[in-house]
Amino acid sequence: MSFFDLFKRKQKYQKLEKVETKEKYWSLTTNEDTIIEPSWKQIQRAVEGATSDNSIFATLSYNDANIEIEAIQVIGAEDRYRVEVLPSETSDDYGKIYVKDGLAYNETLKLFEEFYNRQIVSNYENWTKEK
Repeated sequence: MSFFDLFKRKQKYQKLEKVETKEKYWSLTTNEDTIIEPSWKQIQRAVEGATSDNSIFATLSYNDANIEIEAIQVIGAEDRYRVEVLPSETSDDYGKIYVKDGLAYNETLKLFEEFYNRQIVSNYENWTKEK
């Protein structure tokens, strides 16, 4: 089971304040808070703070139905990170979760930066797939 599955289940029972708009916007979610339109510094702190006990995670999502990737998520594991990518509903890969384990902090941060700046994650199709 992927960490995204746990998060999805949690959302069913927990009502989060939603932005009622059709505009495109960023959302950064951790176990502590949801930030709409986070700064790059807030994203960096969230990625750095992810821990291996799965109680602290960081999920960056871009709410726009026309992009391939809906969200990228990180969970730490000692000095390494696990990154998960969730394709959007418009993608042929919708419902699959792409996972890359054992990344260093700098590699993980580069993936988040690429998603934040360009709304893509390069070569995620070559990662391990989970459902």
